[in-house]
Amino acid sequence: MTGFDSVIFDFDGTVADTGEGVFECIRYAIDKEGLPQPPDSYMKKFVGPPFKRSFPECFPGIDDACVDRLIAFYREKYSVSGIYKFRLYDGMEELLTFLKENGIKTGIASSKPEIFINQLLDKCGLRKYFDVPVGAKSEDAHPDKAEIVAEAKERLAKLGCTKPLMVGDRKFDILGAKAENVPCAAVLFGYGSREEFEEFGADYIVADCEELKKIIVGA
Repeated sequence: MTGFDSVIFDFDGTVADTGEGVFECIRYAIDKEGLPQPPDSYMKKFVGPPFKRSFPECFPGIDDACVDRLIAFYREKYSVSGIYKFRLYDGMEELLTFLKENGIKTGIASSKPEIFINQLLDKCGLRKYFDVPVGAKSEDAHPDKAEIVAEAKERLAKLGCTKPLMVGDRKFDILGAKAENVPCAAVLFGYGSREEFEEFGADYIVADCEELKKIIVGA
């Protein structure tokens, strides 16, 4: 194969549609804090950026203590039930199986706490697909996406990988990849848009997992 030797996946909106669980827990947190609920059309803006950024954007003027409470309320519910409310995107399991069978290493670079990533992978039988799962190191950490991509890239390099591809669905994935000189494929089946991907300079824009597979292998 002449394409990439490894793939770094964002998780929410890229590997899986996690909207049901994420949005349920966000609305729970907002109710607990007594704030007005945003319309359904706004909710997808919470997928991608750290909550330290997205809650203040949704509720301008709230202080840091309020943001911290919202995040704590969210994680209170997410860790119990929300984490498991997701579905893999069409063709994703087949793609991950293909990558594994062909020796292409895989990682996760997610802004969610790594403890949640590992909990999800173990509980839902997805651990076998990912060599390097990377996320925030603690529930209180809010690293830039570039830091997470950098760690995933470094850990894949220790496995002998020199040509990683980042795959994501928001501008944060594109910017994080660019900061680490990693090409990025943006998927249209997640929570971003073609306009967003073009504005922030995704190297590839793909409609489905079959297109993504062709890019990975250099077809």
